[in-house]
Amino acid sequence: MLQFNVLGPLAAVTESDQLALGPFKQQVLLAVLLCRPDSVVPVDRLVDALWSEDPPRSAGKNLQVYVHHLRRALAFDDAGAGAQVLHQRPGYRLAVNPQAIDMVRFEQGVDLARRAAAQSDAPRVDRLIREAMSLWRGRPFVGLEGVAPLDAEAARLEERRLSGLEAWFTARLQLGQHHEVLDEVEPLVVEHPFREVFRTQHMRALCGVGRQNDALIAYDETRRQFSQELGLEPGAVLRQLQQEILAGGPAAGPRAPAPSACEPSVRVADATPAHVPDSLPRTVQLPPGLTDFTGREQEMDALFPEVTAHGEAAPQWRVTVVTGPPGVGKSALAVAAAHAAAEDYPGGVFHVDLSDARGLPRPPARALAELLRQLGESPATLPEDLPGLVMRYRARFTPRVPALLVLDNAAHESQVRPLLPSAPPVTTVVTSCSRLAGLDGSDALELRPLDDDAALRLLRRISGSEAIDAEPDAARRIARCCGGLPLALRIAGARIAPRRIWPLTKFADHVESSAGLDWFTVGDVDLRRSLRRGYRVLTDADWQRIHLLDFGADFTFMDAWLRLGGEPMDTAQALNRLCDTHALTDVPLADPDGPGLFRLGAFVHDLAQEHAPRRLSVPPAHGGNDCAVSPACAAPRPGR
Repeated sequence: MLQFNVLGPLAAVTESDQLALGPFKQQVLLAVLLCRPDSVVPVDRLVDALWSEDPPRSAGKNLQVYVHHLRRALAFDDAGAGAQVLHQRPGYRLAVNPQAIDMVRFEQGVDLARRAAAQSDAPRVDRLIREAMSLWRGRPFVGLEGVAPLDAEAARLEERRLSGLEAWFTARLQLGQHHEVLDEVEPLVVEHPFREVFRTQHMRALCGVGRQNDALIAYDETRRQFSQELGLEPGAVLRQLQQEILAGGPAAGPRAPAPSACEPSVRVADATPAHVPDSLPRTVQLPPGLTDFTGREQEMDALFPEVTAHGEAAPQWRVTVVTGPPGVGKSALAVAAAHAAAEDYPGGVFHVDLSDARGLPRPPARALAELLRQLGESPATLPEDLPGLVMRYRARFTPRVPALLVLDNAAHESQVRPLLPSAPPVTTVVTSCSRLAGLDGSDALELRPLDDDAALRLLRRISGSEAIDAEPDAARRIARCCGGLPLALRIAGARIAPRRIWPLTKFADHVESSAGLDWFTVGDVDLRRSLRRGYRVLTDADWQRIHLLDFGADFTFMDAWLRLGGEPMDTAQALNRLCDTHALTDVPLADPDGPGLFRLGAFVHDLAQEHAPRRLSVPPAHGGNDCAVSPACAAPRPGR
């Protein structure tokens, strides 16, 4: 008979073999059907599970293909015994005996144990739940994380497992198995510190082995943790148990019937999280990396210097802000480095994009909800308010082994603070066009445009070495026009690659003479749109200052003061703000004794022209020539 296992990795097992279930989406299809055995699952629900919110136009036909291959995979004998996928409006039905699914047998065992507990039949409760727990091989649907209906079902089954364990321990305490219960409940108290039933059973087990003083210490620790982390006192059951111990010690088992296998557990308020794992499952939640990621070797080393030391000492709590102008590759660097370091973070690697599809900042509550779903929380059980989500997050994300969190495209500090983990082993990497100087204790990693050699290497990897090597001078001109921005280089390379019959020199001429940013677009990737999003924080006054500082070359503080007017302190503050947003950059000096130099960021000139096309008439603010630039600054602006 064909058996299906979902309490762990998805598997279909015969008496002699395990069936090959095919690729990821085919397994998702089977898992969703198994959640409703012998019932019709509508097509739209299957499509949502397979493609979430972005199904392809051919989703219906693709689903039919997956169904066809799944039928072949399940037909392990000529009779097709065991299970069949049947088309039945408005969807598909998995014709299977529910008893062939471990999840169904587990839940039936727990239900029977609940009835036995209501009849005070502790030996039968012990036997039934022991058999039910033997079916578990790990987290339900492990390997299929990220599929919303399966994540929700896994969370529901995990809750039933925990409530079953509570009833099992209650029955075993009644049977006098104090030492065995103590060994098993202690790690669960650490994993799930806000489940009061586990706390109660832990204290009763301690009393049962003659450790009443340790039971009182455990209560004091419970009270301290509840007060510090939740601002609450322990519940009535725990307080009563403490008083019984102080009065002479209760019996090892409960004096009155305790919650049964499926009765609601006693919790710390309704919104208290059910899961606070000691060590998170090994999970990597990152977008795909770039196979042609180029350069940044020193920055990669700077981002995770502690990786090689994980085997020797525990890492320190750390927040690093990767900052730089838009299009410079901050997200690409963070993701590439996280992929490279993923094996050194057994607590999991998680990624949250803090900007929406339009490039607008996402509210912290939405980002927190997404992160909690990555951590295994069911969307239906999440609080709606930000304080409640923060409380749930801090209780949920407490790994004891190193974990990595990437917060991508942050706009401001207030968006990041609620998502910062409080657990010391978690390394947090934040990417932002702003320096986010208001994040206390954070390190900054400044990302500058690629140098000429790295820019040319990236262009060669994208467009192919044949065209680049044939006309190296033209390739350098194109790379120089990209201002060292990887996004611009990727667009240029993508435009060059399919048109190799055209001389590269013509491309270079066109890029150098084209109007602003119009050339830098390919498919749905638009450099202008990305830059505008990154510089959205600039005000009209900032753009006016940029117009005034557009000398066409590098300039000194004195040049800026003469052009902007006002007091020197006003000029310094204006330059600092523009540097913080990366509209200006400071230029590395060849002569350390020379004056400090500033430069407009790549393509900022073009954006400024578009923001106010008519050039302002600039009178000399301090009697100087408004077109004059210090001789030391006469170098032309690179790129555009």
